Amino acid sequence: MNLFTYGTLMFPEVWKRIDIGEFASQPATLYEFAIYRIRDAVFPGLVRGSASDQVRGLVYFDLDEETLFEIDTYESNLYERVPVAVTLDNGSQLSCETYRVLDSCRDVITEEPWDASRFEQEDLEKYLQGS
Repeated sequence: MNLFTYGTLMFPEVWKRIDIGEFASQPATLYEFAIYRIRDAVFPGLVRGSASDQVRGLVYFDLDEETLFEIDTYESNLYERVPVAVTLDNGSQLSCETYRVLDSCRDVITEEPWDASRFEQEDLEKYLQGS
């Protein structure tokens, strides 16, 4: 199974911290979704957006069931894994899955867009210490 990641799982340091092995990956874009900061947290939540919204991320290829179980556990009960189609940088489309905030938990989403660069510069180290 292919997995589109858009938040903390885009960072190799986080991937290694979860200790789930290495998989080939490629940059991709998910259209009609948006990412926002989670209230009182440094990590993001993905929600369906407007036709003009897009999310940049990484697709990890050919994850096995054991790895998916570990990532499901890491992602907690705030998210559900859903099927999506992403566009790779070469223009081809790919079916995969991603983690979306549950509709019942949407109240934890702030109006502040999540910024991967800001996370890397300001929050990654303390996130790794706390995870």
